[in-house]
Amino acid sequence: MTEKKYTFSLGVVLLAAAIGLLCGVLLSPRTPSDTPSGLMVPVADERTGALMQIIDHFYVDEVDHDSLSTIAVESMLSALDPHSSYLSPQDYDKEVELIRGRFEGIGVTLALINDTVCVSSVIQGSPGALAGMQPGDRILKVDSIRVSQPKSGKDAAKAKSGKNKKAKAEETNDVESGDITSVVDLIRGPRYSTVTLTVDRKGSPKPLLVKIKRDVIHHASIPVAIMIDKQTGYIHVSRFAETTSDEFHNALLELNKLGMKHLVLDLRGNRGGTLESAVRMADELLPKGDLIVYTEGAHQPRSNIYATAGGLFESGRLTILLNEFSASASEVVAGAIQDNDRGLIAGRCSFGKGLVQRQFDLPTGDAVLLTIARYYSPSGRCIQRPYDKGSDAYYMDYLDRVFSNYTSADSLFNATADTSQCFHTKKGRKVYGGGGIQPDVTLPYILDTNWVYYNRLLDKQVLEDVLQKDLYNNYSQLVEQYPDADAFVKNYKVPEQTWQRILLCADKKGIRRHPGALNKYADHIRNRYKSLMAQSLFDENAFYRVYVPYDNELQRALHAKQK
Repeated sequence: MTEKKYTFSLGVVLLAAAIGLLCGVLLSPRTPSDTPSGLMVPVADERTGALMQIIDHFYVDEVDHDSLSTIAVESMLSALDPHSSYLSPQDYDKEVELIRGRFEGIGVTLALINDTVCVSSVIQGSPGALAGMQPGDRILKVDSIRVSQPKSGKDAAKAKSGKNKKAKAEETNDVESGDITSVVDLIRGPRYSTVTLTVDRKGSPKPLLVKIKRDVIHHASIPVAIMIDKQTGYIHVSRFAETTSDEFHNALLELNKLGMKHLVLDLRGNRGGTLESAVRMADELLPKGDLIVYTEGAHQPRSNIYATAGGLFESGRLTILLNEFSASASEVVAGAIQDNDRGLIAGRCSFGKGLVQRQFDLPTGDAVLLTIARYYSPSGRCIQRPYDKGSDAYYMDYLDRVFSNYTSADSLFNATADTSQCFHTKKGRKVYGGGGIQPDVTLPYILDTNWVYYNRLLDKQVLEDVLQKDLYNNYSQLVEQYPDADAFVKNYKVPEQTWQRILLCADKKGIRRHPGALNKYADHIRNRYKSLMAQSLFDENAFYRVYVPYDNELQRALHAKQK
């Protein structure tokens, strides 16, 4: 959500986001020699082996050698730079899923509402959809493992009283209340394997047993590509996966057919991904011969990458949206567009990550992401922030910059630009290195205390709570009344009784009513609820179709002009 000022528990949210940026790597293409067996590695320092022997023979307790080895690897990598990192086998699998844009599962999105695991949306055509899962379903068990307590009926009474002997016997296998990650891990599994969900659904006299055969689920990195007026196309890119460039190409084809003259490319919150996808995206937007990016490192000679002919949007009006959570591959694209004077960069200064990683697999099933080069925008700047004081200081500096952004509309990271690293675009405009991509037009947060109430609704999951109850009670009526997204976007209005339930739910969660906020931003709250409902009933595309007119940052960017 844009325009979030004074977000409740902001420190926790931002710290989590900063840690998440560790995974916002810029991956270079791999080669057949990218394994230890294909490399000439110097003999390890004798001190390491000697120390391990001393610990093994004399340490007071038994030692887990694998854990010590992992700590040693992590320590070595963290001493290099903030973005070289170790991937455990589990992290490795997740990284592969993100990069490939697919995973093995059933194709449902879960929400945790008051310790109950609810289905918030179901991907059309997925195994979950084919098995009959629907938004609003409450998942009680995954196979034999209880993940939620039933909320009504005889099963609830039995679970509460302990009379259900089978349920009591399974208590040792229960998932800890509130652990949604564990539930997701239980539901996911190898392709063609099966999982049985015990589901509480309105209208069913007893819980349903839904058997689902898992399959490959494709997770699009471009959730939306729509026309927001007769000439303006809007594409939001959530990450740079192997599939992103093809998704982007297809999105441009469709929007061009609809008469697009102005493209808004939204990279807000995009933490990066593969360098190849970033390059191919920029290639669609730049004419043949323009330099997109170059990379260089101590063991990597300079490599220039130029735009080729045939890009689908090489000349129309272009606006790119960035914010402080845009990093890595997002910055490659934005830097190429800015330095070639191809389009307008609007928003707030990006994260500032100018390092390129390559993945090296280890023989133990894990891997390391090692920084092998820096990348430079066409003007010759590297936007990597300094990290000579260590990773902790590196991320604390980032958090300080973000907090200053939330407390002063004048900071916007621009005060941190390193003016000693001055470069020039094709047309001679000044741009700076060493601190992220500075936007051509800054879009400050709106410093309005009336947003506090709205943000607390989001923080306390008030809208999701009311939404899940609405889906549970009224799903059949909703899909009958709104058979497709077009009908929903055009005709749905938040009922007055739903609005009152939102206010009452907020009251119960200790959020004091704010007359100014309700007077000024009630429409924004209703729009957010309608957006979430659209996503649950249909898809992310429907979410954005509803939300875009209320995205104040986007609306300001539409009218921004180059200074």
